[in-house]
Amino acid sequence: MKKLICFVAACLILALVSCSQTVKNEPEGAGRVKNSSAVTETAGPDGTDKATGTAPSADPAPTGYASFSGSSAAGDLVYVRADGEKVSDFSFLDGKSREYVPDCGDPDTGSWYCGKTERDPETGEVRKIWDRSDETLGLLAKYGVIYRGDESRNVCYFTFDCDYEYGGNVAKILDTLKDKGVKALFVLNGTIIESRPDLVKRMIDEGHTVGNHGRNHKNMARLSVDEFIKEVEDNNALLREKIPGAPYMVWYRPPYGTVTEWDMALAERMGLKNALYSWTYDDYHDDAQPEPASAKEAILKGLHPGCVYMFHPKSTTDAAVMGEVIDAIRAAGYEIESVENIK
Repeated sequence: MKKLICFVAACLILALVSCSQTVKNEPEGAGRVKNSSAVTETAGPDGTDKATGTAPSADPAPTGYASFSGSSAAGDLVYVRADGEKVSDFSFLDGKSREYVPDCGDPDTGSWYCGKTERDPETGEVRKIWDRSDETLGLLAKYGVIYRGDESRNVCYFTFDCDYEYGGNVAKILDTLKDKGVKALFVLNGTIIESRPDLVKRMIDEGHTVGNHGRNHKNMARLSVDEFIKEVEDNNALLREKIPGAPYMVWYRPPYGTVTEWDMALAERMGLKNALYSWTYDDYHDDAQPEPASAKEAILKGLHPGCVYMFHPKSTTDAAVMGEVIDAIRAAGYEIESVENIK
């Protein structure tokens, strides 16, 4: 009998211990973690779980959007990038030149001016007539700014600076790109997002990349740090307001193609992919559109390995020739790829 009583008592003690451990290790409610003593017992020297080898829970994943608070004047400016990295020290801008690069296209706006290439339509041979200065090319490389894409292959990329719809041309170009299976980069400012969110949504839905051209098309190189960030993020906020769930616009092109070391450095630190272009033409004057035949000839003459084309989708001429241009580029042995392929 004594043995039986001892056996039963031992069983009761074991059951109580087991119950106590179970309660101690269970979550205490939504969002709460296990009891700290339990964590100490199971954690290895590197913080991993002894039983499973898994690392402890990390901080919540970033939302995928950027945010900012404070101001540079008060010294408490904090910018949280779309990837979750915090930037609170902006001293990296100290000493960065705010002068336009010496070979800019316009001394008033500092606009980007492409180098010049010519392609022989008969032989397909491409020669550089002139290129940007070594100083400018060095700055682009230093801050990861895209000028040309992959120059080792016969490949080109279509990008469009998109400010507003004009006569249905944006929709016509989207129709052509869809029909031809071409994915492009549409760089958006606030006007097109606010006035035609249906077209912007179509760009996203049809697999195109949307990029940031600033909320109000300002000269970014002449803004303060706070103003620069606000111009970029106000445009992102507008996109999310008009198209809930829209992707964060990590691709960026400065209005006017304005280039200084200061704004290149800031855009890079914000985690933006700064994309310029290696060919464009005057297709943006509403009342002075180029003739379709001459436009097509110019576009094909400018074709070169790694060519980043920049068009304006409001252009009546671009809408008219886009299909023929795509066919001719492919007939010349070139692929048209998404900018997402540029490394």
